[in-house]
Amino acid sequence: MKVFVSATPEAAATLCAKHLARAAQAAIKERGSFHVALSGGSTPKLMYSALKGLPVDWEHVHIYFSDERSVGPDSEDSNYRAAKLGLLDHVSIPSAQVHRIEGERDPHEAAAAYTALLPARLDVVLLGMGDDGHTASLFPDTEGLHASGRVIANWVPKLDTWRISFTFAEINAARERWLLVTGASKAETLREVQNGMGGVEGHPVEGVQNALWYMDTAAAAQLKL
Repeated sequence: MKVFVSATPEAAATLCAKHLARAAQAAIKERGSFHVALSGGSTPKLMYSALKGLPVDWEHVHIYFSDERSVGPDSEDSNYRAAKLGLLDHVSIPSAQVHRIEGERDPHEAAAAYTALLPARLDVVLLGMGDDGHTASLFPDTEGLHASGRVIANWVPKLDTWRISFTFAEINAARERWLLVTGASKAETLREVQNGMGGVEGHPVEGVQNALWYMDTAAAAQLKL
């Protein structure tokens, strides 16, 4: 595991944001644009707060999402809404360059539609990790763990709902994969992930290849670094 450990969740998110701004600058200089997929959950909100104050050429940035709940864009559960309120409303990115997953649609139709609009290759996929080791909306013991293609509808029995999610194939095809994980509740799972104790079925995040990890000291407490 390549890990950046910071003292607090805020510091970890700020470091991730600084590296993301730097990655955007490099991609725009080299290829003319930067294509990044954001994640859901609470931790990215700290990163959004830091990122909106950094110098980024938003005119050349395209925003995507690694997963979405089966809700509309105005729902409090929407990953898109969280990014909009925390970041996108505060920066000068053209609205046509924000590509949301239409969670209000039939999930299979939404997955197919999102597949059609993705770029050939994403520059960075930013992910989180749940206490159970899930990432994006690839949860333990779900069919999506072994799905092909780029974007899928994944039924999550323990939540009794559909989620729309990138597949591992799509995640691992990106130029870079970053995981922002904070909090003591993640420490034991991270130790198990480091030691390969659950496999993809038990800890789906183990399916993410060659990731960069951004953590606070509480999350990293049980790791061997």
